[in-house]
Amino acid sequence: MNIKISLYLLSLLTLLVSCQTSEELKSEQYFVEGYQLYTANCANCHQAEGGGMANLYPPVDGSAILSDKAMIACIIRNGMKDTIMVNGKTFSRPMPPNPKLTEIEIAEIVSFVTMKWGKDSVYTRIETVKEALTACKEYPQGAGL
Repeated sequence: MNIKISLYLLSLLTLLVSCQTSEELKSEQYFVEGYQLYTANCANCHQAEGGGMANLYPPVDGSAILSDKAMIACIIRNGMKDTIMVNGKTFSRPMPPNPKLTEIEIAEIVSFVTMKWGKDSVYTRIETVKEALTACKEYPQGAGL
């Protein structure tokens, strides 16, 4: 009897997974890979739950920047030297650039943070990141961001 139930549940699970669209699958993939990249490259300062670190590093969670994927991509690649205000607090520590991250890795991080703490439910396309990184190349590293 347990074998029949197990086979039924396996069949049901297979059916549910196969009902996902390619966009849903890609969103899940980018979210998971973005989480791993965020953990390795960002969480040390911005913390695993995106709350930042006291008055040193700004939170990602609740930040208005989550609505601007191009800006997030530029900041990840080029870093940031400006003083910024996030959730009513001022932060002036520079963020170092991450030039070793590839465009796809940046797209995955942007996908993760905008889906986790923003209002987005769909992954960030690599074309969006490529366009953003091309546009922000005209600025000196971190300036104006």
